[in-house]
Amino acid sequence: MDEDILAGLRKRDNRVLQYIYKNSYNPVRQLVLHNAGSESDAEDIFQEALIVIFKKLKDEQDFELNAAFSTYLYSIARLLWLKHLRNIKKIEIDPLNRDMEERIEFEEPSPVQDKDLRMAIYQRTLLKIPEDCQKILQLTAQDLTSSEIAEQLGFRSEGYVRKRRHFCKEYLINKVKEDPDYQAMFID
Repeated sequence: MDEDILAGLRKRDNRVLQYIYKNSYNPVRQLVLHNAGSESDAEDIFQEALIVIFKKLKDEQDFELNAAFSTYLYSIARLLWLKHLRNIKKIEIDPLNRDMEERIEFEEPSPVQDKDLRMAIYQRTLLKIPEDCQKILQLTAQDLTSSEIAEQLGFRSEGYVRKRRHFCKEYLINKVKEDPDYQAMFID
């Protein structure tokens, strides 16, 4: 099927473009809308991703996909959107995540690297969970013990912190799994 899509794109077959739009636009749209973008931004990024693919097909006659077409298109759109956000200063690239920044610099992105998207989903979801859960998980990530967390947050016991931390982790995991971008990673 992916070979048919590539062949159709090489021929500029309008039916193939309609098929791509119908089957691949929504995950890109969700990505952009969930990351400070508008409907218009989503359309632009989708079009730019298609242009990158057209250019790749024109420049490399023997081009073959290493992933499903929809995954490849999504990865290009995601990297284009991250580059766009960085250029308009809506997000700062974490200095510990330089490998993502280096991939963004390439004119033609490489196939999907889910690590960056997973981190963005995790960070976005973390902000949506209860504030005490955010604090407990952040302090846990700083390697504080349950008794230190209890003392710092004014909880009555370290047992309560352990129980609450377990609840918070489970709650966060379930919220991440509900995220449309997370679900889109497993399509195909």
